[in-house]
Amino acid sequence: MNEAQPSSSSLSAMQALAERIEAETPHLRVLDVCECPHPFVKVKDTINGIIVGFSSEADYTTYVVMMRRVEVNHHA
Repeated sequence: MNEAQPSSSSLSAMQALAERIEAETPHLRVLDVCECPHPFVKVKDTINGIIVGFSSEADYTTYVVMMRRVEVNHHA
């Protein structure tokens, strides 16, 4: 079987995303940049105690917005 390999541009995009996550959201601890089955960044959310994966900037942005809404609702 011939499986598609992740492109180097996809991996470098995930590395850039990992660096952005580390810089912008210290409560999200980058655990790994994974290649298979597709490139994604594996992250531990230290506030919520869960491990999540982001395969795009949009995934990351959506997660951060959702968690902020949850946090605001808990404090309301």
